[in-house]
Amino acid sequence: MIKHSRTEDGVDGRLVSYSDPSSFIAEQYKVLRTNLYSLSPGKKIQSLLITSSQAQEGKTITSCNLAYTLSLDTEKKTIIIDADLRRPSVHHILGISRKPGFSDLLSGEVDPDIFLTKPAIGKLFVIPAGSIKAAPSEILSTAKVKDLIDNLKKRFDYIIFDSPPVLNVTDACILGALCDAVIFVIKAGVTQKSMIEEAFHTLIDAQAKPKATILTSVHFLLDSYYYFYRYKYYKYSDKKE
Repeated sequence: MIKHSRTEDGVDGRLVSYSDPSSFIAEQYKVLRTNLYSLSPGKKIQSLLITSSQAQEGKTITSCNLAYTLSLDTEKKTIIIDADLRRPSVHHILGISRKPGFSDLLSGEVDPDIFLTKPAIGKLFVIPAGSIKAAPSEILSTAKVKDLIDNLKKRFDYIIFDSPPVLNVTDACILGALCDAVIFVIKAGVTQKSMIEEAFHTLIDAQAKPKATILTSVHFLLDSYYYFYRYKYYKYSDKKE
């Protein structure tokens, strides 16, 4: 297992928006934040799912960096939820405990206010994955998830979900259908075109709304952990093909 450098307070160094806010990479997340603001001018995007076609494409690093960057806006309030109940890692990145968390919240074992009283890192509120439970897809299929999103929208400007990859399990499709938009992470030189197309069609068939893609691991001028330098936005018609 690769060990990454950590800040004095235990945050993974790859959370560059926190550990190195003046860096080139951190600035790109600010660009992404600006693009997100204008992504859907007709309807405000509050709940956002970040996923990929397969594992190891950088979706969790992207989720955490985007969420933290959004939380830097003093006029906005942001929360990130680790919805990858199979291989959770948001807590590793942020240097916090995994439980209690999202799964415990959905099972009624904890009160949501324990996550909403104060931010976990900087001004960012966090709901980690929680206890590992059987049948995550069934847990995510309950009406409690929609109720939770509706309630969080009253308290937060942005709700970021980090979910499992689309092609591995159905979790991303279940959650994606409940969120305002989906951002799809693609790893340069690794993700196959056929996998990207299959994942996009799978999301759309599930009534999810893919709005953007992020290309990760692009080596461009700098030799560092992880970065991207361009975004491509895709818009879909409301009409079914």
